[in-house]
Amino acid sequence: MRRMAGRFSIATLRAVVVSLLSHVDVATKALADRLQRMKEAHSLGLTLFDAFRFSGMRPICGGAVGAASGRDAHLDVPLTNIAVAAFASGIDGYIGTQLFPAVPVDKQSNKYYIIDPDSWLRVPDTSRAPKTRPNRIEFKVSCDAYFAQNFALAGEIAQEDLTNTDMALQIRENTANIVLQSLIQDFEVRLANLVTSSTNVGSGVTVSSKWSDLTNSNPLVDVTTAIAFIRQTTGLMPNTLVVDEDTFQVLRRHSKLIELYKYTSGGLLNDEQIAAAMGVQKILHGRGVINNAKEGQAASMTNIWGNNALLCYVQPGVSLMTQTLGLAFRWKPDLIPAPLAMFRYNDPDPGKKIEVVEASYYQAEKVIAKNLGYLMVAPR
Repeated sequence: MRRMAGRFSIATLRAVVVSLLSHVDVATKALADRLQRMKEAHSLGLTLFDAFRFSGMRPICGGAVGAASGRDAHLDVPLTNIAVAAFASGIDGYIGTQLFPAVPVDKQSNKYYIIDPDSWLRVPDTSRAPKTRPNRIEFKVSCDAYFAQNFALAGEIAQEDLTNTDMALQIRENTANIVLQSLIQDFEVRLANLVTSSTNVGSGVTVSSKWSDLTNSNPLVDVTTAIAFIRQTTGLMPNTLVVDEDTFQVLRRHSKLIELYKYTSGGLLNDEQIAAAMGVQKILHGRGVINNAKEGQAASMTNIWGNNALLCYVQPGVSLMTQTLGLAFRWKPDLIPAPLAMFRYNDPDPGKKIEVVEASYYQAEKVIAKNLGYLMVAPR
């Protein structure tokens, strides 16, 4: 000790001890922070393994906890960009993201207010006498609540398939696309089930003459009735018509619509022509098909959007104060770095030798103004 004191001063030794203690303190705080994040993740319904993964920690042998390595819970930025683009623009034939725009929210569950249309359609007395205060207006509001549920899927890649480094990126991208398509398909089914239920829209009627009866039916009259309902109850003009692909093909060749263009164009009508004839800005025709049969049974294919036509008002610029049929409330937890994220990690069972590609997001789809929707059932 006397020899060390000859080489180092007491002050230097004290500084070394303080430095060591500070490093221990920082490590202890970091561990406590990660444990807290793991606890929060687990409380959101994640499995214990996912809670470890999202907290930046990893389980190791004997139940101890170590720092995450580069292979654990890696947020894959290129794959996340693919996921964001897919949900923003949708994939071919799927229209859900165009019908219910996503709006970011700060809480996983919360209430939102709904203004009674009778209030904002009533014209107030705006005249004001000298030395008097202006008349006050009040809006009658109600409220509803949302809960952003976690939706996630994952694909598996054999480590042997990744040994070819030239193909590893392509294999991961292909797996990500398959996972994303299934997630978007599930969102489309949830949304179609929601808005094709007459209890969730302002009015739902069965079309008296099917549009496939090109002689006796008149889609223009049916849609005009729907437009009048939405305008009279909300003061807004509907701007979107939603149909399945089979109904769209019927409209393309319907004699009543073709008659409107007989001097300007020939043949089948396109999207813009049908939309203009119907008095809307956009026609969305969902081409998604699902197999309703259980695994192992013969395939039973049906249109996701069924035999329905939905007239509605959709406002593209979204916020919680948006006048639109419905919204997708999308929540980003603090422990996930993006509203829609893709992760890569090794399967917890090392014997499987599998890399997992996972996509995850939190969302709730809600009809927020049911009178901005009018459902026509069995139009073809």
